Amino acid sequence: MEMDLKQYHLPGLGTPSSGDRAAFSLVELLVVAAILAALAGLLLPAVQASREASRKSVCGNNLKQIGLAIQAYAAAKGAFPAGYTSRLKPNGDDAGPGWGWGVKLLPEVEQRELFEQVNFAEKLEAPSSKPVRMQSLPLFNCPSDDGFQAIVDIRLHASFKPVCQMAAANYVGSAGTVRATCLICRDNFDGVFGRNREIKPKEIIDGASNTLAVGERATQWADAAMWGVVAGSRLFDHQRPNQYAAGPAYVLGTTFRDGFNICETQFDDPNSAETYAESFGSMHPGGSHFVFCDGGTRFVFDTVDPAVMNALATRDTVAKEGKVDPIIHESPF
Repeated sequence: MEMDLKQYHLPGLGTPSSGDRAAFSLVELLVVAAILAALAGLLLPAVQASREASRKSVCGNNLKQIGLAIQAYAAAKGAFPAGYTSRLKPNGDDAGPGWGWGVKLLPEVEQRELFEQVNFAEKLEAPSSKPVRMQSLPLFNCPSDDGFQAIVDIRLHASFKPVCQMAAANYVGSAGTVRATCLICRDNFDGVFGRNREIKPKEIIDGASNTLAVGERATQWADAAMWGVVAGSRLFDHQRPNQYAAGPAYVLGTTFRDGFNICETQFDDPNSAETYAESFGSMHPGGSHFVFCDGGTRFVFDTVDPAVMNALATRDTVAKEGKVDPIIHESPF
């Protein structure tokens, strides 16, 4: 007698019909989806933290190389490079050419060929200077600054019209506690970098390991540019778009009286004319990298006492003229 095996659903004796196949219920699918979402929620912050750690490391290495270049320059020249060089107008404002401290370091960062293309007698904004000033160098860029634009417009203070374009950067030299953009104190800076003057190591009374040389500035605060200062230009405050600083802020930063990583919410009066466009700030969580005059690179937490930052920014512990409080002028002009 032949048996009809289709009548029986026995293991190993044929494949069940399509109607007998097991399937996930809607509840089971929702549970699986919830588990996957929870796992993704746990993994995503870890992935982001890992990526930021990598970007932070690149930024720190950039500044380490810049610090070594500053040391090599100082050893060869007997002084640190000037923040920027410019002739002066009768009112004390800049007349150009305006080439900045970063340009002087090019031979020390394996960019001698580019350095030899610079005509230091030619104004930075001149058409003949365009091939150089448009060069963007990764060494001067922080990968954590997601708002960074490689090329920025340089606008004149008087007319707001673009006078030229220039490659941007994320690192600025420390002018100390005074506003390097202010005509009153532009040449009386108490830090290491300022107009036309090369500070000698012996002038750093606090010691090289206790004095800031270069720090970060992310686009959230304002643009920066390693190439220099266009005479008569202005730098717009990205936190307060109606406010601005003068052109020297493109290459110079200051700790003011409030330190760094200063946020818009810290303004007491939203209608005041104060701007922190020329300050330091980074997108790294918790702080910012700084190069000190001994060439060492350190990550400084933004919870540090602003008075400590002001002391580190100056060459001789306290602000200009021996005053405890830094000299602040409301207008950069």
